Amino acid sequence: METIGKIRRRHLVGNESISAVARSLNLSRNTVKKYLKTTETPQYQRQSHHPRLGAFMDTLNAWLEHDRQLPKAQRRTARRLFECLQAEGYAGAYDSIQRHVKAW
Repeated sequence: METIGKIRRRHLVGNESISAVARSLNLSRNTVKKYLKTTETPQYQRQSHHPRLGAFMDTLNAWLEHDRQLPKAQRRTARRLFECLQAEGYAGAYDSIQRHVKAW
C-alpha cells in the first residue's frame, strides 16, 4: 500500500507531525497512528457467507453445469443467471451471484 509508505516516509524521514501528515493526506489522525504502528499491510478478508444464495445454490450449480457443455457464445452470463434466479424467487444481491460464478 503506497499510502502507508507515504505516511511512514513523511513522519519518520521527513519529521512531520502526525497531524500534519493527516492534514496533507486527507486522513484522520487515528488512521495515521494505526498505520505507523503496524508492521504489515492490512488485508480485507470477506467471509464466505451466502445466506440468501444458500437455498438457490443447487439450482445455480445445475445451471452452470448445463451451460458448461454449451458453446461459449450460448452460455448465460452472471447477469442473466441473476435475472433467472430472481424469477425463481431469489431476493439477494447480484454480487453474490457474480462471486459464486467466478469461483465456480
